[in-house]
Amino acid sequence: MLVVRAVENIPEYGIKRDDEFSLYIVDAHHHMGREAGHQNTPSSAYEFYTLLWFELKRTAEERMNTDSLLFEPVAIRPVPLTERVFNVRDSWSTMSHGWLVDRTIVFPFTDDYSKVGVPDSPSFEVSNNKIAGWTTRAPHSSRLIGFGRVDPNDACYGEPNIALNEIERCRKVLGLRGLKLHPLAQLFVEEIEEKPTYDVVKYATDLLLPVIFDTRNSKVIERIMSLTEAVKSESSGRAPAIILAHCGMSPGSQTLYEALSRKPLYGDTSSLHGNDVPVLFETASESITSDDFRWSEKLLFGTDYSFLTTQAMDVILYLLSREFPGSPSDIQRILGGNIMGIINSPFHTEHRPSTKPRHLLSPSYPSFRDVVETALCKALSQGDTELLSIDYMIPPKHTWPDIPTSNEGNGFHFNSLFVTLRPKTSETEVHIWLRQLPGDSLSITLIDTGSELSPNSLEFSSAAMSLALEEWLFEKVERVDEPRELEAVIEQALM
Repeated sequence: MLVVRAVENIPEYGIKRDDEFSLYIVDAHHHMGREAGHQNTPSSAYEFYTLLWFELKRTAEERMNTDSLLFEPVAIRPVPLTERVFNVRDSWSTMSHGWLVDRTIVFPFTDDYSKVGVPDSPSFEVSNNKIAGWTTRAPHSSRLIGFGRVDPNDACYGEPNIALNEIERCRKVLGLRGLKLHPLAQLFVEEIEEKPTYDVVKYATDLLLPVIFDTRNSKVIERIMSLTEAVKSESSGRAPAIILAHCGMSPGSQTLYEALSRKPLYGDTSSLHGNDVPVLFETASESITSDDFRWSEKLLFGTDYSFLTTQAMDVILYLLSREFPGSPSDIQRILGGNIMGIINSPFHTEHRPSTKPRHLLSPSYPSFRDVVETALCKALSQGDTELLSIDYMIPPKHTWPDIPTSNEGNGFHFNSLFVTLRPKTSETEVHIWLRQLPGDSLSITLIDTGSELSPNSLEFSSAAMSLALEEWLFEKVERVDEPRELEAVIEQALM
């Protein structure tokens, strides 16, 4: 997390000079794998974030001298549980750095592992396997979120549904949580609105997967808008979540803001730097209008590493500057809240549930939370359990707090989260779902991710639950008063 300090009083948000608060940062556009002169692994990503922090701090010091910043970046720190995971083993602790960025959306390059024109094999099958391998194993699964990649043109070379089958495998078997499409690299710019691409986006929408389109100009944006409307009309009104990578490289084009004014379309800041940054945010604040969302809800922070490097600091420093036309809540949405709201589902694959759910209630939040975390880290250290993901809960849409807190990210609920685990000796995949409740009590729900009761939203709100889940939580609660009793329950669940 990025820790920032107010350089003066900001009465409208109740902020006083020297108040500090934390921003949870999610890099929504990050390549991983190997392509020609580009190569990136999880450890390389953390090294990049370390470099980005040093450059950010150095440049911020220069801008403080010109009084251009409203918030000064003063430190970085990890979320405690994530850091604890990295310290489980000595070999993992060497990668416990780069904490400027807390989570990273990673997807394949047009990489050396991909195969084009092979009739019986999806182009990015091996690439997707590698992304899943990195993003669903400790310690990286606590920091990385995997998106898959397909080539709609695969349908032209072999079995017509080959790309669709790969999307299904990515979602249901590998647990990847979104899709990346690259019309320029895969040579379907002119065919974005045609059947192969339509089918891919439609099926991703049916599986609730957001889609990132590499977007190079306004003409491509127009084609994506047309495609989006076609998919929406055939999906019972369900709108696909479409992210325009690099904001179409068109921060001065009204076509971009017409697109972002539509509910299902978002833009990421990857590759934008220099003078393009203020153009994007100032024009967005003036041009994106809707009764359904605020302008800042449509923009996502991304780095485009390893094609670009420390240019991403231009975006962060602009958000912290006096010129930024938004609130602290807008800053946090852009830096991380929006992309997690788009994903908005804890990690899960599709499988038959094999364990019965349990709902426990402990009387004291801090000590019993530590019991759960200690049992988790013990299982990881012994190699008995695979950590698939750690997902922190978020506020319902449109309710991000304007006034930041000193100890937590602005809006993220670090005391309420999903830890998703798979014991290596069974087929079980389980959420340990922790929620801090009023009165300093802790709700601990153990639930197979394949269960019909399994939560389908990261939103910390009863309105985001199914009625069946809400009723079950109320009816089946068990009181746990002794730490050793809770520890035994967790250990049993991880066997």
